[in-house]
Amino acid sequence: MALQPESRKQASLLSLERADEAVGVVALLAIVGSILWGVVSRYVFPQPAAWTYEVAVIAFAYLVFFGAVAGVRLGTHAAIEGLVAALPAGGQKAIAWFNYLLLAAFFFAMALLFAWQAWTARNVHTIALDLSRGLIYAPLAIASLGMLAQHLAVMRPWVPRTLQHADSLI
Repeated sequence: MALQPESRKQASLLSLERADEAVGVVALLAIVGSILWGVVSRYVFPQPAAWTYEVAVIAFAYLVFFGAVAGVRLGTHAAIEGLVAALPAGGQKAIAWFNYLLLAAFFFAMALLFAWQAWTARNVHTIALDLSRGLIYAPLAIASLGMLAQHLAVMRPWVPRTLQHADSLI
């Protein structure tokens, strides 16, 4: 079951409330732009751009993780709850709490691991752009904290969940 979307005016993409989506849009544009430039430079210029692959890979990681923040906020993650729905109300509530605590621990652990990776890899640099790998991993730690914050704010097992409309895309 997905959460019922709230009936309020949607904030601007440039607002802090939807910053995760804005990062995802910028990352998608970076992926498309870098791959396009890589193809053009390969066939038009004598020396292809060496940095395009690196930009695309880094931007893809940002797209996935910040998109996951938006997915947690919007409740669009996959859930198969046929077995849970067959349980009595007490069992459903226990599983809801277990999932809530398990996912919170998972998001927190991811944030810690990415922060640790950013710190330990801060002196290791990428090949083409000579960027610190800490700059690559630190935003993933931030995105993991964003997933944790959205999870704690949105997925509340003490509030009854309602089904979405069957004609909804999300």
